[in-house]
Amino acid sequence: MIYDIGHFKAKSRTEEKFNELFRNTFVAQYNHKFPIWKKFAAEKTIDESYKFSPIVVNQSIDWSSGIQSGLFFYSDGSSQFATKFNTGPIITLGAFKRKFLDYTYFSANFNYVLKDGNSPFSFDNINKDPKINFSYEQQIIGPLVFGLQTSLNLDNEDFSDPYYALDFKRRAYAIGAFYNSADESLGIKFNIFNFDYSGLAPKF
Repeated sequence: MIYDIGHFKAKSRTEEKFNELFRNTFVAQYNHKFPIWKKFAAEKTIDESYKFSPIVVNQSIDWSSGIQSGLFFYSDGSSQFATKFNTGPIITLGAFKRKFLDYTYFSANFNYVLKDGNSPFSFDNINKDPKINFSYEQQIIGPLVFGLQTSLNLDNEDFSDPYYALDFKRRAYAIGAFYNSADESLGIKFNIFNFDYSGLAPKF
């Protein structure tokens, strides 16, 4: 369960101007992943064969379901309330140890929203159209991983503008670039892994 309060200056949903308002948000969510198939992994921790991942990849097919409910109050007196149901498969294949096509991730998540009211802002007005969100990652060669995200609107059968990513993944760090065709934005990202590791392990 989450509560937050913030002061926002953002584009109006209905006019070509900025609104400057306080927002109070109450959110509750619950998610559950049901295992359908899981491949036995002999390794419990990584060793010298893991050059591209900081963790042992759990190869599996799971069914994920969840519910999220949110209530938003704005200082101009407006409000919106929404409950979202989601369900769908998550497939993870490959150990991400070999140099070619040894890791594949795919998820297809159906979303159905019940909604009342609207936000005065454009950026956080909840879309109630039923959708299927797709997420895909594929190792190309070595540390290079291609990613794609898009969604299918079930009302008009249109796909959203895709989000592309290309990551260079190593055991200790990852460097990536992305392009969001929806707003024509692009950027880079950098991650360092296992800062919170406090155990002792042999060097490799």
